[in-house]
Amino acid sequence: MAHVESAHLVELALGNAAPGDDDAEALRHVERCDLCRAELRTLTRLVTAARSAEAMDLPTPPPEHVWRRITREVSRETGTPPPPDYPWHDAGPAS
Repeated sequence: MAHVESAHLVELALGNAAPGDDDAEALRHVERCDLCRAELRTLTRLVTAARSAEAMDLPTPPPEHVWRRITREVSRETGTPPPPDYPWHDAGPAS
Protein backbone atom coordinates (compact mmCIF):
# COMPACT_ATOMS: atom_id res chain seq x y z
CA MET A 1 0.00 0.00 0.00
CA ALA A 2 1.13 3.52 -0.75
CA HIS A 3 1.41 6.00 2.10
CA VAL A 4 -1.83 7.13 3.68
CA GLU A 5 -2.96 10.44 2.21
CA SER A 6 -2.55 13.43 4.52
CA ALA A 7 -6.27 14.19 4.40
CA HIS A 8 -7.03 10.66 5.59
CA LEU A 9 -4.51 11.00 8.43
CA VAL A 10 -6.21 14.24 9.45
CA GLU A 11 -9.56 12.45 9.61
CA LEU A 12 -8.02 9.71 11.73
CA ALA A 13 -6.43 12.27 14.07
CA LEU A 14 -9.76 14.07 14.40
CA GLY A 15 -11.40 10.81 15.38
CA ASN A 16 -13.58 10.78 12.28
CA ALA A 17 -12.55 7.27 11.33
CA ALA A 18 -15.44 5.06 10.36
CA PRO A 19 -15.32 1.31 10.87
CA GLY A 20 -14.64 0.48 7.24
CA ASP A 21 -12.10 -1.20 5.05
CA ASP A 22 -10.36 2.06 4.08
CA ASP A 23 -9.71 3.10 7.68
CA ALA A 24 -8.71 -0.40 8.75
CA GLU A 25 -6.25 -0.62 5.89
CA ALA A 26 -4.89 2.86 6.68
CA LEU A 27 -4.42 1.98 10.34
CA ARG A 28 -2.63 -1.27 9.41
CA HIS A 29 -0.32 0.76 7.19
CA VAL A 30 0.32 3.29 9.96
CA GLU A 31 1.36 0.44 12.28
CA ARG A 32 4.06 -0.60 9.78
CA CYS A 33 5.13 2.78 8.37
CA ASP A 34 7.34 5.05 10.47
CA LEU A 35 6.63 8.07 8.26
CA CYS A 36 2.82 7.79 8.40
CA ARG A 37 2.89 6.90 12.09
CA ALA A 38 4.96 10.00 12.86
CA GLU A 39 2.63 12.21 10.81
CA LEU A 40 -0.45 10.76 12.54
CA ARG A 41 1.18 11.25 15.95
CA THR A 42 1.93 14.90 15.12
CA LEU A 43 -1.58 15.51 13.83
CA THR A 44 -3.09 13.86 16.91
CA ARG A 45 -1.02 16.11 19.19
CA LEU A 46 -2.15 19.14 17.17
CA VAL A 47 -5.81 18.14 17.44
CA THR A 48 -5.44 17.56 21.19
CA ALA A 49 -3.80 20.95 21.69
CA ALA A 50 -6.42 22.74 19.58
CA ARG A 51 -9.28 21.09 21.43
CA SER A 52 -7.82 22.00 24.80
CA ALA A 53 -7.14 25.65 23.91
CA GLU A 54 -8.95 28.25 25.96
CA ALA A 55 -9.75 31.85 25.15
CA MET A 56 -6.73 33.06 27.09
CA ASP A 57 -4.50 30.88 24.86
CA LEU A 58 -5.64 32.67 21.71
CA PRO A 59 -3.78 35.70 20.40
CA THR A 60 -5.31 39.07 21.01
CA PRO A 61 -6.58 40.87 17.93
CA PRO A 62 -4.39 43.62 16.56
CA PRO A 63 -5.27 47.20 17.48
CA GLU A 64 -7.78 49.04 15.32
CA HIS A 65 -5.09 51.21 13.69
CA VAL A 66 -3.49 48.06 12.25
CA TRP A 67 -6.78 46.96 10.64
CA ARG A 68 -7.31 50.50 9.38
CA ARG A 69 -3.93 50.49 7.64
CA ILE A 70 -4.46 47.01 6.18
CA THR A 71 -7.86 48.07 4.86
CA ARG A 72 -6.43 51.21 3.28
CA GLU A 73 -3.53 49.34 1.68
CA VAL A 74 -5.81 46.67 0.23
CA SER A 75 -8.26 49.32 -0.96
CA ARG A 76 -5.49 51.27 -2.63
CA GLU A 77 -4.02 48.20 -4.31
CA THR A 78 -7.36 46.88 -5.55
CA GLY A 79 -9.02 50.22 -6.26
CA THR A 80 -12.02 49.34 -4.13
CA PRO A 81 -13.34 51.29 -1.15
CA PRO A 82 -13.18 49.76 2.31
CA PRO A 83 -16.31 47.93 3.45
CA PRO A 84 -18.90 50.41 4.75
CA ASP A 85 -19.63 48.41 7.90
CA TYR A 86 -16.15 48.96 9.31
CA PRO A 87 -15.88 51.78 11.87
CA TRP A 88 -12.82 53.22 10.17
CA HIS A 89 -14.51 53.51 6.75
CA ASP A 90 -13.98 56.88 5.18
CA ALA A 91 -15.00 58.42 1.89
CA GLY A 92 -12.36 56.56 -0.08
CA PRO A 93 -9.01 54.84 0.00
CA ALA A 94 -6.22 56.74 1.68
CA SER A 95 -3.41 57.87 -0.50
